[in-house]
Parts: sequence; structure tokens; C-alpha cells
Amino acid sequence: MGRFRSRASFSLAELTVIVGIIAILLVIIFPTINLIIERSQRAKAARNLRTIALAHAHFINDFGRAIRYNDLSTMKGGSSGPHDVNLFAAVLAKYGYIKDVSVWAWDFDYLVKNYKQSQGSLPTRIYNADSKQIDATFKGAKSGGNFPLSVACCVVQSPNFDYFQLLNSKIPCACSRGLYRDGRWRKKSDGNVGGVWSDKGGLIAFFDGHVEWFNNISGRFKKYNSTTATTNLCETLPNCHKAGNYIDSCYLNWQGNGSYGGIH
Repeated sequence: MGRFRSRASFSLAELTVIVGIIAILLVIIFPTINLIIERSQRAKAARNLRTIALAHAHFINDFGRAIRYNDLSTMKGGSSGPHDVNLFAAVLAKYGYIKDVSVWAWDFDYLVKNYKQSQGSLPTRIYNADSKQIDATFKGAKSGGNFPLSVACCVVQSPNFDYFQLLNSKIPCACSRGLYRDGRWRKKSDGNVGGVWSDKGGLIAFFDGHVEWFNNISGRFKKYNSTTATTNLCETLPNCHKAGNYIDSCYLNWQGNGSYGGIH
């Protein structure tokens, strides 16, 4: 009886062709998968920023003013000095607006991932009702801790301003971390001040609650009550004037007052 080769097996040439086809498909599919993942991340982040914008708007509506520096000082234990967005989050948590840590620290953010890997877990609460201060595990760099947030938020320090003008306005109130005063988001290689999506761009939320993606903000914003363009989001807020390095209205990030270091 003659010998024969089973057709259920593959020759080396056939296997090589199959592997080549799979490799080509992966090259085609991977960019699409990455794009879908990034779009999902942006959508999730946009919902979180919208939540923050609406919570701040509710605060203004309830108290007749925006969150101020003295609110942050209270969260810091009464001390003055540079503040961070972690303190801002604690004020909103204190009054029950946002208690969920994940709204501020996004699970796909590389700084948040690094923190979780080094610490083993993320904080579970923002505000400590017993001490009436920010929770120790949630503190940012300038408030004596090291927990990074994915968000920067505004503080409008203007005692004679009608804060209800901010409600339903197109004035920026929050953005994803990493936006510099030159209007660009920084690369991840910039470490603790890099953008959530590196230098690809980021999201900005407005007081009217809508959120937009910007690759950069050059030519997109003007100084408050002015026709002069600016790439410094601080200058889009009311009562932004400088006295030395001090800016009354500014954006806070987890490392402290963004107006000092040139970052929002």
C-alpha cells in the first residue's frame, strides 16, 4: 500500500502564509482598536468633567459664589499658601455634590495607574467628616500628600462679582490635566505635569456644562471681557489680574496653583 500525507496537516509553506495573513490583520486591526479605546476614554472623561462643571454650578447657585481660596484653606486645616485641585474636590464633597473619587482620578490616566501600582489601591473617600478636612489619602502635592488627579479646576476670587453670570456661560471651568499657558498639552515624558493623553490634546468643560476636545487652544479663547486672544485659561476668568506672580482667578491642578508654575 502506498504512503500518503494527511490533508489535515499543514506544510511549512502553508503555515507561513497563515502567520503572514494574521500579522497583516493585526497591523490593520490594532490602530482601530486603539482608536476605539481612546474614544471610550474621552467619552468617560467628558462625562466626569461635565459632572464637575455641573457640581460647581450647583455650588454657585446654592451659595451665590464660586469656590474661593478661603474654602480651600479650611480644607487644608486653616493654613494659607498654595492650594491644589484636591482641596477643590474636598469642598464639593463636603456639601455632598461629588463624593466619588473616580470622577477626579481616571483609571486610564498614567499617573493614577502609577499611583495604584506603587500604593496598591486608590483613596476611597475625598472628605473626612470627622476632621472636617480633606481625607489624608486624597491630598495632592501642595496639600501635603501625593495623590494625583486627572483634572484642573478654576477658582474665581472676585469679591464684588455677580457669580450667577458664570452659570450657562461659555467660560471654561475645568479641563484635563497637562494644559500649559502656551495653549498645548504636555507630553507624558514631562512626568507629573504631562497630559492625560500626552500631547495629543485634552478636554475642557464650560460653566454651561458642555465639554469639548481641543488639540491645543491657540486662537480659541479670549481674555475675560476683551477681544484679546489668550492661551492662558486663567485669563478667561473674571477678575484675572496679576500682582507679582499672583493671579486672582486661576486654574488648580493636583500639584498646586497652576498660575505660579505656568501650568493649568
